[in-house]
Amino acid sequence: MIDEIEININSGSYNRINALIDYNNKKCYMNNNTYKVDNTFLEELKKILYTFKKEYGSINAIDIEEFEIIVTNKNHKDRYHGKGIYPNNYKDLINLLERLK
Repeated sequence: MIDEIEININSGSYNRINALIDYNNKKCYMNNNTYKVDNTFLEELKKILYTFKKEYGSINAIDIEEFEIIVTNKNHKDRYHGKGIYPNNYKDLINLLERLK
């Protein structure tokens, strides 16, 4: 069972999204705001992340968007990363988070 998911998305030195999703309390702390999330949001997030590979590689260039996602459960952490190379449903993740605003 997932306890929390940390999502950091940066574009160069600009921190676009800094989010911590607390599954147990059904809250998302994102960019200095707190949002309540429901089971539908949590399931959609989980469905998106389950298709991600652990590493997508990096393109070395200025102002390339980079993501790091850490999924934590009681005994384990999974890390997902990419810089300039993204999963096919990466925009789905961004759209899901932006709908909270």
